[in-house]
Amino acid sequence: MNHNIKGTGIAITPELRAYAEKKLSAAEKFLQGDTSAHADIELEFLQMRDGGKYRAEFTLSALGQLYRAEEWGSSMHEAIDLSIVALVKELRRTKGKHLRLVRQGAKQIKDFIRGFRDRF
Repeated sequence: MNHNIKGTGIAITPELRAYAEKKLSAAEKFLQGDTSAHADIELEFLQMRDGGKYRAEFTLSALGQLYRAEEWGSSMHEAIDLSIVALVKELRRTKGKHLRLVRQGAKQIKDFIRGFRDRF
């Protein structure tokens, strides 16, 4: 999977890049070997009155759909961790919906064949 990392108000260090790539690998198992998958990672620092806040946003385009997760944290690592959890949760939910539809379709086909077989 190819990806772009963008930093706004923060320098993207090699350590931060490696950390984001490592965390993104947790989402790759849901992509089923999709070679056209693309991830945009935006890391941002905003100075606020109550202290600095960090934001991590993951936008994943895969399997013909768009997945997005954005979270805020008190440190950049915390924001990355929280947003990856949200992204994986969204991918898992979509995979579950897909599997449920496949199983329901298979059940309907089996019921049809059983009913067809009983008639003759």
